[in-house]
Amino acid sequence: MLDKVREALRKHSMVALGERVLVAVSGGADSMALLYALFWLRKEFELELAIAHLDHGIRRDTAEDLKVVRAAADDLGLPLFFERVDTPAYARQEKLNLEEAARRLRRDFLLRTAKETQAKKIALGHTRTDLAETVLLHLIRGAGPSGLKGFLPVALPFIRPLILCSREETRAFCEQHSIPFRDDPTNFDTRYLRNALRLEILPRLRKHNPKVEEALARAAQLFAETEEVLEWAEAKALSELRQGKGLDLAKMQALPKSVQALLVRALAKQFGITLYRRHVEAILRGVESKRAGEYCLPHGLVARVGGGLLVIEERKPPPAGFWTLNFPGETIIPELGWGIAANKEPRPPSLESPDPYQIYVSPRKIQFPLFVRAATKDDSFLPFGEGKTKRVWEVLAREGIPRWERERWPVVGERNSVVWVVGVRPSGEYSVEEDEKEVFSLRAWRI
Repeated sequence: MLDKVREALRKHSMVALGERVLVAVSGGADSMALLYALFWLRKEFELELAIAHLDHGIRRDTAEDLKVVRAAADDLGLPLFFERVDTPAYARQEKLNLEEAARRLRRDFLLRTAKETQAKKIALGHTRTDLAETVLLHLIRGAGPSGLKGFLPVALPFIRPLILCSREETRAFCEQHSIPFRDDPTNFDTRYLRNALRLEILPRLRKHNPKVEEALARAAQLFAETEEVLEWAEAKALSELRQGKGLDLAKMQALPKSVQALLVRALAKQFGITLYRRHVEAILRGVESKRAGEYCLPHGLVARVGGGLLVIEERKPPPAGFWTLNFPGETIIPELGWGIAANKEPRPPSLESPDPYQIYVSPRKIQFPLFVRAATKDDSFLPFGEGKTKRVWEVLAREGIPRWERERWPVVGERNSVVWVVGVRPSGEYSVEEDEKEVFSLRAWRI
C-alpha cells in the first residue's frame, strides 16, 4: 500500500518538497493508514505533518475515537488539532440531512485549521473504494459527467493520497503494522444509501466482476476527462455568444440542444449554483419558442428570454421613486440603466430625428422640472400619431419589450403625465407647433 501512496503522490503532483500537510484523521482504518503512510514517507517528500480531528457530536462514544487519534499523534510526535461540534443541531438549524451537515462542518473545520497552521494541503482518507461508491451513488441519482467523475485526486487544497488503494488494503495495512483504529458503527447502517451500496450492492457486483472497483475508478477518470472537454467547449461557446450581460439568442438557437443546456448551466454557474434539469429544460423551451419569458431559479435568480438575449441575473424589485431631470444637461440613472440629456436648441429642419432615442418637444407645453421614472401598469398617454389614449405597458408590449424590461423602462414626464416613453413613442400632447423657432431636445442612451 505504501508504494501506491507514493505513486499517487507523484503521479498527481499532490505535494511539493517541504510542504506542510494537514492530515484529516477520524480514527477509522482509512485515515489511520493515511496518517502512518504519510509519516513514513515524510522524509522522502520532505513533508511537515499535522493532524486534524473533528468530533461530529453524533455518537455517544466519540471520545474513544479521539483517544485513538491522540495516541497516534503522541506515537508519531505530531501536533493534533481537534474540535467538537453539534452536527444534529446544525442540521436542524440549516434544514439539512445529517450527512450533508457533517460534510459542511468538517470542510469548514479543515479549511480553518489549515489556515491557522499554514498548511498548504489537506490530506483526506478517501480510497478507490470510496470513489467507486461515489460514482454509483451519483449514477443512481441521475448525475451527468460532472457527478459521475466522483471526486478528483487533487482539488486544492484537498489531496487524496489513498486514491489508488482499496478499503481492504487500508485495513490490511493497519493490521500488518499493528496500527489501532476504530470502526464507526454508523457505517454499517444500511438505511444510509452509501452504506447500502458498500455493504449490499458492491459485493453483488464483485460476483460478476471481481475488479468492479477498478472499473468504476476508470469510468470516473473517463468522465473527468469528458468534463474537461465540456469545460473547454463551454468557455469557447460562451466567448462566441456573449453579448452584453447575456447570450445571443439567434446564435444559441443554431446550436445543438446539448450545447444549449451546457451554456444555460454555465450562466448559472457564474452565480455559484447548479440548476436542476427541470430548470434547464424550461429555459430551453423558452429559447426554442422565441417568445419572451421569465423563469424563476433557485437562490433568487431569474432567467429571461427576450430582446434577442438569454440572461440569468439576480431578481430585483422594480426601482421605485423618480429622478429629477437636469436642465440643461445630462442625468445618469444607474437604477434604471439609462442616461438622459435635456437641452434647448434651435428648431431643426426635421422634427423626426434619425435617432429613435431622441425627440423634440414644445417649450410652450413643457413645464419644468421634468421627471424620469420606471413605467408602471397604470401609466397611460396619447401616443404621437394616434387618436386615443393607450396604456404605456400596452405600447411597450406591442414593441416586443419583455415584461421584466417594462418594469424598468424609463418614461419622462411632468408630475402627472407622460411626455415620452423613452425610445418608443413621444406623447402627441407635447408636439412642436409650426411657429416655434426653438425646441426642447430629449436624448436617451443605455449606460
